[in-house]
Amino acid sequence: MLVGMDLRPPTGLERPFPFRDVVRQFHAVLWQGLPAAHRRRLLLVAALVALGAGVQGLAPLALTTAVDRLTTGHLEAGLLAVIAYSAMAGLSRALRQGVSLAHGEVARGLERDLYRRAYAHALALPHAVHLGRKAGELARTVTDGVRGWRRMMDAAVFTAMPFVVEISTVATVLLAAAVPATLVGVLLAFAVAYGLVFHRGLQRQRESFRTAARADAEAQGVAADALASQETVKLFAREALVEGRIGEAFARGGAAWDIYNRAATRNGLTLSVLFTLALGATLLLAAREVAAGRMTPGGFVLVNAYVLQVVGPVERLGNMAREIVQGLDLTARLRDLMAEPDETTFSPGARTLSGEGPVAVQVEGLRFGYDPRRPVLHGIDLAIPAGHKLAVVGRSGSGKSTLARLLCGLYRPDGGTIRLDGVPVADLSLSALREAVAVVPQDTILFHDTLRANLLFARPEADEAAMLEAARTAELDTVAEALPDGWDTVVGERGLRLSGGEKQRVAIARAVLKRPRLLLLDEATASLDTRTERAIQSGLEAAARGVTTLVIAHRLSTIRDADEIAVMEDGRIVERGRHAVLLAQGGYYAALWHAQEVETPSDPEEGRQAVALPVTPGKGKSGEMVAMGT
Repeated sequence: MLVGMDLRPPTGLERPFPFRDVVRQFHAVLWQGLPAAHRRRLLLVAALVALGAGVQGLAPLALTTAVDRLTTGHLEAGLLAVIAYSAMAGLSRALRQGVSLAHGEVARGLERDLYRRAYAHALALPHAVHLGRKAGELARTVTDGVRGWRRMMDAAVFTAMPFVVEISTVATVLLAAAVPATLVGVLLAFAVAYGLVFHRGLQRQRESFRTAARADAEAQGVAADALASQETVKLFAREALVEGRIGEAFARGGAAWDIYNRAATRNGLTLSVLFTLALGATLLLAAREVAAGRMTPGGFVLVNAYVLQVVGPVERLGNMAREIVQGLDLTARLRDLMAEPDETTFSPGARTLSGEGPVAVQVEGLRFGYDPRRPVLHGIDLAIPAGHKLAVVGRSGSGKSTLARLLCGLYRPDGGTIRLDGVPVADLSLSALREAVAVVPQDTILFHDTLRANLLFARPEADEAAMLEAARTAELDTVAEALPDGWDTVVGERGLRLSGGEKQRVAIARAVLKRPRLLLLDEATASLDTRTERAIQSGLEAAARGVTTLVIAHRLSTIRDADEIAVMEDGRIVERGRHAVLLAQGGYYAALWHAQEVETPSDPEEGRQAVALPVTPGKGKSGEMVAMGT
C-alpha cells in the first residue's frame, strides 16, 4: 500500500538511476499493491511477453536457413523455412496483441486503485495542509503520479522483460553459429558506448524534465484557481489579467519543456550516429567474411538481423531507463504527498462516544494559534451541560469560529483540553467525533450535484420523509418547489446557482437531517433576510431542542433565549451570563447590543430600559447611561 510507506524520492541528482529504490518501490506499489487476481494476470502477461520475445529472437534463424537453402538450390527446404519465418513473425505479433489485452486490464486496475488511494489520503490530510495548497495543483500531482507509475509498469512489462529474453537468445545463437569474434566485439562496443552516452544524456535531461513537470503542475493550479473564482473574475472585469497570468504560467512550462526537448534531441542524434557506425561496421565485416568464403549469404543475413535485434533491445533499454527515471520524477510529488502524515497521526484516538442523546462539553484552558507568532485563543474555559444552548458572541476576529473548528477536530489545540461527556477529544476517533457533530458554517460550499444529493450528503441512508422534514425545518422545501427541476436541480459548482440564503438553508437542513448530539451554528442565519431569519429561527430552535448547541452569532437578537452567553474579546472570555443579566451589567455585551440597536431599530414589542454603557466596553465611566432595548 502507498499510505504509510516511505516512498520519498532520492534527493538531488547524485543517483540518476536509483536501482535499489526502483526495485523496492516496484515491489511495494506494482506488486504488493495489486489484488491477487491482478497478480495472476500480471504473471500471465510476463509469460506471454517472454514467449513473444523468444519467438522473435529465433525468427532470424529461419530467415537465414531460407536464404542458404534457396541460394544452394534446395527450393522445398527454402520455402518451408520461409513459411516458418512468416509464422514466427505472425505469432510474435499475435502474442503482443494478447499481452496488450491482458496487460490493459491490470494497468487500468492499478490506475483506479492508485487514484482511489491517493485521493483518499489527500482528503485525510489535516485541514491546515489543504489551506496551503491549490486544489488544481493537488489534482495535477495525483494525475502525474499515477501516470508515472503506469509508465514505469509499461516499461517493465514491454521493455525490461523482452530485453532479457531477446539478448539471451541472440547471445546464444551468435555463440552457437560461431560468428567471428570481431563482429561480437563491435556489438559489445556499441552496447557499452550506447550505455555511456545515454547515461550522460539522461543526467542532463532529468533536471530539465523535473522543472518542466513542476512548471506544468503550477500552471494547471493557476488555471484551476481561476476557473474556481470565475465569478470574482467577471465581477471585476479582470479576464485579461487572469488570462495573462495563465499564459505566463504555461509559457514558463513551455520554456522548460523546450530545454528538455533540446537536450533529448541532442542525445538522440548522438545515439543515431552510434547506431549508424555500429551497423555499418558489422555489415562491412560480415561482407568481408562472405567474400572470403568464411560465411554464407545466410550468415550475412543473420548478422544483419541480429545487429538490428541487438540495437532494438539496447535502444528500448535506454528508453526504459528514461521512462522509469521520468516516472520516478513524475511520482516524486505524489510520493511526497503520500508520505505526509494524515489527520489520524495527529489525532490517533480510537475511542467512541457511548450512549445516545446530547453530549456535555467541557473546555478547559484552551489555547491555539494558526501561527505560533500570533495566538488566537488564550486559555478559554467553557462548559455546556448536555442539552443546553451556549451562545458565543464578540467582534470579528475574537476567536469564535476558531473555537468551533477546534470542537470539530479540524485543528489540534496548542494547550488545554476539550471533553465530550468527559472523554478528551484527543482520545476520540475523528469519525466518532464528527459523526456526533453537525455544523452550519458561515460559508456553505455545495457539490456540483442535485439539490437532493447535497441534502442527503448529511445522512445518505435517510428516507424521503426524513429528508422533507429537515427541508421544512429550514424552509428549503419552498426553494425546491420554485426550482425548474425541483429536488433534481443541479446547483452548480460550489452551489453558485443558488443564492447565499438558499445555500444557507441547505446547510441548516443538512444539520437537522444528521440528527447530531452536538449542534454548532456558526453564523447560521447570517446570509438570510430578516423575515426568513425569523421563520428559520423557530425551526432551528426546534432542531436544537434536546441537543447540546453552541451558537456563534453576530446578530444578538437570535441568541436571547440561550442558557448562557459568553462574550469573547481578543481570544478571551470577558463576560458570561444570560441575556438580561449581561445587559444589566453594562459591559461588553451591552455595548454590542447597543451598537446593533443603533444600526437596526428595535422591534415594536421590545421594551426599553436604561443600561449603564462604558464608553469603551468594560473600561468606561460607570455613570454614563444609554437607553436600549432588552
